[in-house]
Formats: sequence, structure tokens, C-alpha cells
Amino acid sequence: MKVIFVLHSHRSGGAERHLLQLMQGLSAAGVDCIYAGPLDGWLGEQLGAAGFHCEHIPYHGRFDLVSLARLVALIRREKPDLVHGHLTRGAHYAGWAARLAKVPGVATAHSTNAGKHFGRAQRIIAVSDAVRRFLVDCGYPGELLRTVHHGVPDYAAQPHLPREALRASLKLNGAPVLAMVARFEPAKGHDIALRALAGLKVRQWNLVLAGALDTRWAEEMKLLAAQLGIEERVRFAGHRDDVASIYASADILLAPSRREALSLTLLEAAAFGLPIVAADVGGIGEAVADGETGLLVPPEDPAALAEAIGRLLDDADLRRRMGKAGRERYEKRFSLESMVRGTCAVYREVAAGGNA
Repeated sequence: MKVIFVLHSHRSGGAERHLLQLMQGLSAAGVDCIYAGPLDGWLGEQLGAAGFHCEHIPYHGRFDLVSLARLVALIRREKPDLVHGHLTRGAHYAGWAARLAKVPGVATAHSTNAGKHFGRAQRIIAVSDAVRRFLVDCGYPGELLRTVHHGVPDYAAQPHLPREALRASLKLNGAPVLAMVARFEPAKGHDIALRALAGLKVRQWNLVLAGALDTRWAEEMKLLAAQLGIEERVRFAGHRDDVASIYASADILLAPSRREALSLTLLEAAAFGLPIVAADVGGIGEAVADGETGLLVPPEDPAALAEAIGRLLDDADLRRRMGKAGRERYEKRFSLESMVRGTCAVYREVAAGGNA
């Protein structure tokens, strides 16, 4: 099978990491994968370095007819079995071009706040049941929707530095390490985490925040940490291509998001056996079993988040039990192989001409 993937992006985020991992997993399973999108961003650079066939198509705005024509020409030249668009702009151009070139199309929706431009696809993949419900509420027919949960590689099985060396590289002391691996934007709730931890000053802890620091929100969070008097315990680690080192050095993962479809971070942390404290929003409850693999709290509630964090800080045995259960849940439901199988099942359904 040959598939052309379409995603417009210049940054590193969950959807970009998802597509990189999906293409790597599908390629290992024998699928011929081609990327059609901007090559002057993180995803294009990563896919090019990995040796994938990539075509630079910029997709300026929603009605870039030159980009559309280039995509149609690529489809007609490569003759793929289908075209797979990601996010709204990718789905828009993939669906449009696939119809013009008369090949099947699939789209993947990654969020619970963007529901436009998926209507030209024969099937729409939702990365969580929460996203699927959102799409139904947007008016998409349920029979066109398929939930295929995110799956991630087993980074924990890959070589990395010893735990103490990693902690030393981050200038951490011997206190428990809390980690957030997320873009610096308000939806991720960094401010909620900082306010929660400001109420736990009597406890011993370190906080590592991994994510590119080139946003206004990152600067605001640095100021907030200083205002709350906890800046000495917070490490702004910046963008990390080696996020595995953050998980390997941590004891607890935090995800106090205001909105979330199904964060890759939750699954990667579970693969490392980390207990998770997260806000119960979107698809987070599909990844974290409350009371088993972590603790879920109401969104926008620093006091509840602080209480849950304190419970885990005070009980190392509970952290170990939840982390072990999280690892088992990852192996059963959220491996890269599981996502590849689910995606291939949708491809076969569409390629066979199945109409809902």
C-alpha cells in the first residue's frame, strides 16, 4: 500500500510527533509513505532526516491553488492507494486534492476544538473517543468516524543515561521530580501547576518544564514562578528532542490541561512507568485510569491538583504501584503497534471501497 500524508506545520507538537511516529510505524509494516507539506519546519526536517520521500508544498492559507495543483500532480504521479490529511488544513487540502485526483481520502482529527474541513474524507479517524464525540456534535455522521487511539514507541526500552546522570544534567537535587512535557500555551495549564506547587512549599520537590521557550506564555510562566517564590525549584528545560531523558529522570508527570484530545505525553510517561496527575478533560480519562495509573482532578483547580500531588509525594509505594499499572495499560492499549494496526484497518476499509 502507498499513502500520501498531508499536514501543514512549522512547529513541534503532538500532531507532528504523531505523524512522524505513525509514518515510521507504517513504514516498518510495509506501507510506502510519502509526506507532502512544508519542509522548512520541524516535521519536514525530521521526516527528511529519517529518509522518507518528501515533497515541499507550503499550503498558504485555505485557498492556495498553486499548492493544491502541486498536490494533485503528486497524487497523479505517485498513484497512491489513498491520501491521509491531518489537522484541519491538512484535511482540507488532502480531501480537496483526493477528490480531484479521484483517489480515496482519510482525515485525522487531533483536537476537541477544530471540527471544520473533514467532510471530503471517506473516513475520519479520531485520536480519542472525546474527539469522536466532538465531531458528532459538529454534525459529522457517526458511521464515517473511527477511533484509533494514539500509540507511541517504547522509548523506555531505548538506551538512555543513568537516572542520576540525567538529574545532574538538569541540576536537580535529590527531591522527587515532577515533569511537564508540553508546548508553552495557556491550554496546557502551566500556571495551574505553578500555583498548585506554590501551596506545597513545605514539601520537597523539583519541577521540570520541557517545551520551547519562544512564546509569550513561557515568559509569563517564568515571571509567575518568581512571583510565587518557587523559581529556584523550577527548571525551564526548553525544547528537547530527547524527551525520553525527561521521563527517565522524573517521578511524577503533571498534565493540568484546560483542553486535551489525547496527549502523547501521557502515553510516553506511562511507558516509563510514571504515575500521572492530570485534569479530567477531553480524552485524558481514556489514557489515565483514575486511582489506578494516576489521579484525575477537576480542571482549573490548583487546590485539587496540589492535594493529588501531595498524596503522591508522600507515598513512594503508591507512585510505584500506579506507575507499574500505567506501564501495563500502555502495553495493552497504547503501543505504536496498536495504533498502526488500527490505522491500517481503516486504510483497508477505505481502499476496498467501503462506503458508510
